[in-house]
Amino acid sequence: MWWIVEQQTRRERKKGETRRRILEAAFELFVSNGFENTTIDQITDKADVGKGTFYNYFPTKEAVLFDFMDNIGAQRGEKLWAVILTLQDTRQRLAKAFHSLASWAEEYPELIRVYLTDMQNKRLRESLDYEYNHMERYLHDIIIKGQEEGDIRDDMQPVQLVDFLMGIMVVQAFKWFRQGSGPGLYNLLIQGVDFFLIGALSTEQE
Repeated sequence: MWWIVEQQTRRERKKGETRRRILEAAFELFVSNGFENTTIDQITDKADVGKGTFYNYFPTKEAVLFDFMDNIGAQRGEKLWAVILTLQDTRQRLAKAFHSLASWAEEYPELIRVYLTDMQNKRLRESLDYEYNHMERYLHDIIIKGQEEGDIRDDMQPVQLVDFLMGIMVVQAFKWFRQGSGPGLYNLLIQGVDFFLIGALSTEQE
């Protein structure tokens, strides 16, 4: 039976490699051509895969972007998490997380706009089955840590607080898009963090 396991492993490696090629090809085209001007045909040509193969992995080019951004979020989050854990309170942890997001968004504003728009649409379509992306999972952990330490109110579920925080952050991000992107996103996000925390103070501090 060992050869069956080996074949399955080889097959999984090949699938992973194909998926990676599609993601990397799409990202390069999104950056060089713009998201709207990139077609699935261009992605498959650059990744050297057939159109049928593309659809085996992704239903749309938006799905490619969502997957890529979620992977990047996971990688950046893993690097940040050790640093975040050393910070002394929830505000500093949230500020660090959103500083990283702002620097990424200012480098690729169009992709972040499309990603956030798609994320909001997914929330509306899949309100009961929506799964957090990696950014939301890290925010969830930061909220829980804040509740454990007493600087975030504990009379609400962490998922509710994350939803409130993300709602504020999305509004701030789209305000930034309307202003023409450029520098300044972090300042808008930290304003959102402070607004969120005013309503999320621990009841022990009242």
